[in-house]
Amino acid sequence: MSTAAATALVLAAGPALAHVEVEAAPARALATDALLTLTAEAESGTAGISGLRIQLPAGLVPADMRLASGPAGWRLAGSGDVVTVSGPALPVGRSAELGIRVRQLPAERRLVLKTIQSYSDGKRDAWIELPTASVPEPDQPAPIVRLQPAALGATAVPRATPAPTTSAAVPTTSPPAGTPRTSGAAPAADPADDGSDVAWMFGGVLAGIAVLGVIVVAARRRLR
Repeated sequence: MSTAAATALVLAAGPALAHVEVEAAPARALATDALLTLTAEAESGTAGISGLRIQLPAGLVPADMRLASGPAGWRLAGSGDVVTVSGPALPVGRSAELGIRVRQLPAERRLVLKTIQSYSDGKRDAWIELPTASVPEPDQPAPIVRLQPAALGATAVPRATPAPTTSAAVPTTSPPAGTPRTSGAAPAADPADDGSDVAWMFGGVLAGIAVLGVIVVAARRRLR
């Protein structure tokens, strides 16, 4: 093979490796518990892949997706119509392979997953272009998976809703802030005690009045 032919072969093969591919299993509309496998080829010679940001097509929501496999330390998060799978940067030159489990694929003939590929040095590759009549093979093609028609009798299942984020509840056994802690419950009051307390109080008042009367009488006699 001549040098020119070898160079042409390398140039032709180079761009084919620098893109994101996606496969579905089963690749059928309305398939439940389907697995999307994404492979993002490493393009940078100085930085590792650190994440993928995927725009979801109609019929897919982040709440219906979970990360089934991927690089160590990577996690899936999402809101609206976007999911992000990211984590520690991979070694330079290593491709990112992800397995995303989907509760149910939409009733479509194809899924377009426009993807932004990020690197540890801040560089980003936008794989978002769609083929057109004038440009059937764009330079930055978006990952596309084609689906077979839905199986006979297949129906859409209700979508999942994201669980609300809540903090740990305060234990019901804890006393309110500022309330002094006690070793036990206060003893119940004896109804009989209330009557005795009133009697003692009433007797004390009468005794006080009697003493005051004696003092007044004695003072008057001295004045006379």
